[in-house]
Amino acid sequence: MADQVTIAIVEDQQAIVELLTAVLGDGGFATVSIGSLRDVVAEVRAAAADIVILDVMMPEMSGWEVLDLLRNDPLTRETPVIITSAVYERPGLHPLPEGGPVRFHPKPFDIAGLIALIRELTAA
Repeated sequence: MADQVTIAIVEDQQAIVELLTAVLGDGGFATVSIGSLRDVVAEVRAAAADIVILDVMMPEMSGWEVLDLLRNDPLTRETPVIITSAVYERPGLHPLPEGGPVRFHPKPFDIAGLIALIRELTAA
């Protein structure tokens, strides 16, 4: 399918990666799991991701730091990002860098709500 939306999943918990891969695949989306935060920008670029689902709390660096990296790269600057976390963090505590849209979606996931948000951000 030429118009299939590709979603990069940046998440350190394999069970969540597997869950998102399954439910988003069932929803008609292609997914790619980003394995290294050190190479996150290169991997998002290589995947030609249309959108990124990004966990906030990860061991190597925070999702906010990853967002900064994505926004500092001209090829990922405008890519929509959905920030996820089980712990609600007020967006005002983390100023959002210039670039594409950023939305927050809490864990545990409301799958229907997540898919609706993905479709809204990608017009899919």
